[in-house]
Amino acid sequence: MIVKYSLGLDVSSKDIKACLATIDNEQRVKVKSSKTITNTQKGMHELLAWIEKWYSDLEIPLSVCMEATGVYHENCAYFLYDKGFNVSIVLPNKAKKYLQAIGIKSKNDSIDAKGLAQMGAEQKLEVWEPMGMFYYELRVLTRQHQSLKESLTAEQSRLHAANAASRQINFEIKQIKSHINFLEKQVEKLEAEIKRLIHSDETLKKNLRR
Repeated sequence: MIVKYSLGLDVSSKDIKACLATIDNEQRVKVKSSKTITNTQKGMHELLAWIEKWYSDLEIPLSVCMEATGVYHENCAYFLYDKGFNVSIVLPNKAKKYLQAIGIKSKNDSIDAKGLAQMGAEQKLEVWEPMGMFYYELRVLTRQHQSLKESLTAEQSRLHAANAASRQINFEIKQIKSHINFLEKQVEKLEAEIKRLIHSDETLKKNLRR
């Protein structure tokens, strides 16, 4: 007797590989169907139609398991969440350890849709809850800030090396200085926006005053 459906999704920037599996009361996992769709809104509607075709017994729970892949998995996760599905997003290292534990070998150590479907079927994974828009925006801006600071540090190191070279190229030094100036202005604008965003939230604003 089937006790659970599990949908494994292997998400990349271009497409989503899906695998729908079941697990019975004797813990036997069986693949019902597989499909590849584009990672677009049109593709996600195709995914939904495919799920509805193969998942007909709505009294049996269905879990969705996908691996965190930068930002590429987010649109699909939000889409399925909005449709009422229980979505679990696992970290790559957790998925990799599970893959190794069940003896599945992969050329690039990544877990595919079938492995994710089996993982979702056999384990009770934490259900993902999307963060609110405020914290999502704050996360994006702080990541951008970190990236700009790293670029700025790299350019400052380049300038130091260019000035220390036995033969200095004035045009190169001028270009690096110009880029540093640009990055510094971008960092300044970004820090102002992060500060504005934080001060728009009363809870964070109070915490900063402590």
